[in-house]
Amino acid sequence: MVGVIRLNENLEQQIEMLLLNTINNADTQPVKLGDYLYIKGRIGWKGLKKSEYLPFSDYRIINGESLTLSGIDWNKAGYISAERYEESPEIKLNIGDILLSKDGTIGKIGYVDKLETPTSVASGIFVIRNTRQAEISTQFIYYLLKSRLFKAFITSRTEGSVIPHLYQKDFMKFEFQLPSPVDMKIFDDTTAAMFSMVFSNLNENERLIHLRDSLLPKLMSGELDISNLDL
Repeated sequence: MVGVIRLNENLEQQIEMLLLNTINNADTQPVKLGDYLYIKGRIGWKGLKKSEYLPFSDYRIINGESLTLSGIDWNKAGYISAERYEESPEIKLNIGDILLSKDGTIGKIGYVDKLETPTSVASGIFVIRNTRQAEISTQFIYYLLKSRLFKAFITSRTEGSVIPHLYQKDFMKFEFQLPSPVDMKIFDDTTAAMFSMVFSNLNENERLIHLRDSLLPKLMSGELDISNLDL
């Protein structure tokens, strides 16, 4: 499991280096990130308390605990009622959405590469959606938000704040160099396999953690007998 994390860190370092090289190319133009995004969060008065979470349902919710520094941990995602899911259509998740924490530990980021059940987000998380895919790829946006450039921007916006918070308007203030269509395609083609492998590794890691957590209590209690296994 640790090996998977290190492998992903290596892959993402390579992707970030390619991204920085691409935007440092002379053939770019300065743009504001917010012009390319749909950005929504849960309205404050619709916030959910942990006491409202259900043991199980057909609807999931990503909260601060399940949005980790490594991405989305579906093993920690909660369950909510259909009513709570339906009341906020603006934050119903789609495959390809990017999630970003905007309170507390700001900058935790996840990519929705799968949706087994209808899912929403808790307060403190932005749903970010690429609205201009013909001009900029979602994987480019995702790694731009993970890059040292955006991290430095977050620090500049929240430094000295008693309660750090990232606002929707901040995305309009973040400028970056948009690559030419040719360079964007080169970036996408070069990183596509690495991007796919990162999430394949995360899914496999998640599966192994779930298997460990479900089997370990049975082993400890003696419910699962492995004495006859030839190890």
